This record gives sequence, structure tokens and C-alpha cells, in this order.
Amino acid sequence: MHILYPFAKRFIAGEDRETALKNIKTLYEQGFLCTVDVLGESVHTEEQAVEAKNEYLALLKSIETFHRPVDISVKVSALGMDIGYDLCKKNVEELIDAVFHHTVRFDMEGSDLTDRTLKLGLELQKTHKNLGLVLQAYLRRTDRDIQSVIDQGVSTRLCKGAYKEQEDIAYQSMDEIREKFYSHACRLLKEGNLPAIATHDEILIEQITTFIDKENISRESFYFELLYGVRRDIQQALLKRGYQVRIYVPYGKAWLPYTLRRLGERKENIIFVVKNLIQESLGLGKIK
Repeated sequence: MHILYPFAKRFIAGEDRETALKNIKTLYEQGFLCTVDVLGESVHTEEQAVEAKNEYLALLKSIETFHRPVDISVKVSALGMDIGYDLCKKNVEELIDAVFHHTVRFDMEGSDLTDRTLKLGLELQKTHKNLGLVLQAYLRRTDRDIQSVIDQGVSTRLCKGAYKEQEDIAYQSMDEIREKFYSHACRLLKEGNLPAIATHDEILIEQITTFIDKENISRESFYFELLYGVRRDIQQALLKRGYQVRIYVPYGKAWLPYTLRRLGERKENIIFVVKNLIQESLGLGKIK
């Protein structure tokens, strides 16, 4: 399946840390900030969880001289959550102790892990302020979860959500998801702590930037966040307009299961990739 790598490398910064760091440094030179994700999830042994933790520790060692902050995006399933809560907590605490002036942020996975991810994140953030979380706008529970992160002052990335979920758990129509995303984004921008607005949806971006201007929200108080290799035209346009733009940068040898899982999870993910490649290639973007 390595034949797929020429396609996947558009969205993956490299198979190894050294290659990824070169691409990350290039993004920083261009004026972007970065979230770095070591690919891999759902480990089944303690040894695999320790291996994932050690790669993150090596990454943190490599970026300790970076003067601008880096978000380290962590999936709790990769650090042993399905093996044991205490094991995962121990591994996370080791990362937080080594993070320096950067941030460890719990990425959000399927709904079977949402409770445990938020529980651990809210527990640890009380004593580790450089721990952040992610909320998914399409989950119905986010209506109440967003109050928890605001009350506790947790830096939160808001995304739509990419996993296939049942209707009783998640909104299904794009109109409903957009409505929820916009509502949650406005709350985080007004009441939250350094939120990241993670979307490539030009309709939402225009609505949100209008809200930002209307409410006189400081551009230093939040970020836009976009995926590596996706809609680079929007990334550049937002940066040119004076916004802080963070790029979500995944790397690692687990690029194939990551790519296939994300594309296979929901048909909307395939449509998203193809649509955005066409829009960027043909210069059809509305954000200028």
C-alpha cells in the first residue's frame, strides 16, 4: 500500500520526526504556528503506550529551543487509555512535565472515549495549565461540555467532528452542525481561553470573522486552525488578514491506517478532501 504515500504525503509532514521538523520549521518561517500530531492510536499493550509516549518525549526534546509555542496533539488511546486510566494518566503527566512553554492538547476521538478524555483533561488541567482540550461541534453533549471548559479556563480547539456517530449522539445534517459550530465558536471567542477555531468551511469562516469584527475581539486571543496540506489558499489568506493561524501537522509511519481510517469513517471525509483539493487547485476559494 506504499503506493498511496505520494497522495498521503500531501497531508502528512513526513514518516519520521526529522522530516516533519523540517516542514514545521518552514511553516514557522512563513508565519504560521503548529500543532504536531504523532500518528497512532488505539494501542493494545503497555509497551506500545510507552513507545508512543517516548516518541512524544523525543519530539518535545527536539523543539525545546523553539521560541514560538507548539501544540502537541495527543490521542489518549495512543497512551493507553483502553488499557487503563491510571496508565494513561501517568504517561500524560510525563509529557506535561517535559512540555516547557508548549502545550499538550488532548485530541478528540470517537464518542466511546469522550467521557474519559474530558475527565482526565479537566482533572489534570487544574494543576497543569498548559494542557488543552478539543470539543466536537457535532456531538450533542458539547452543549454542556463547552460550559465546563469555559468555567475552568481550558484552552479549547473547536472542530466539527470527523467520526461516524449515531443520531442520538451527534447531529447529522451539515446545516445543524454549522449552526452548532458557529454558536460554540462565538461562546469560546467571547468567554473562552485562547480557543482555536478549526474549520476549512468558508461559510463559517466568513460568519465568524464578521462576528469577531462586530464584537471587537482581539486577534491575539484566539487562533484559526487548519489541516496540513488542506486549503493552503485559506491558510495564507487568513494569515495575510492578520489572524493567528495554526497548522495541524501529523507525522509518523502510521500514515496509512490514519489516512484510510479517516477517509473510510464517513463518506463526507472523502468528499471533503476531494472538494477542497479542487477548490484550491482551481482557485475557487472565497476567502481572500
